[in-house]
Amino acid sequence: MEVRLLVSKWCPVCPQAEEVWAEVAKRKPIDYQVLDIAEPPGRALVAGLRIRTVPALVVDGKLVSVGLQSLGDALKIVDPQAA
Repeated sequence: MEVRLLVSKWCPVCPQAEEVWAEVAKRKPIDYQVLDIAEPPGRALVAGLRIRTVPALVVDGKLVSVGLQSLGDALKIVDPQAA
């Protein structure tokens, strides 16, 4: 599973989202990357998916969520059978 977290330096919530998703990446076997929307890879993903808000979560090339998820909600995204 490919998980991309799109963030920005000006976003006050993005550091919390990065902490949550770093913990998910420790617990689950995912291909995880943080992409800044000011950098070319992040800009390309934002443009292709027409994302207007960060933090934004892209899983396997599809926009799944925007905003901050709790650790429990994030774990459910990568493993829907985890309760």
